[in-house]
Amino acid sequence: MDVASLEQEVISLTVRMDEMERLVSDHSQRFDTLQTRWWKRLWFRIDGWPGQRDLNGMRAWRPWH
Repeated sequence: MDVASLEQEVISLTVRMDEMERLVSDHSQRFDTLQTRWWKRLWFRIDGWPGQRDLNGMRAWRPWH
């Protein structure tokens, strides 16, 4: 292997590592959301956050924010 291919490998691994960190953070936040007390989840839902079944969903438009 030459230096150029090693540099490309490092760049590829860095990109993949960043993506993995983003996914782990996303899953952690979702799990924390599902472990929140019911009244807080209800308040979040009223405030425009997606429901439990669609944690990846887009937030509703909230003119008060």
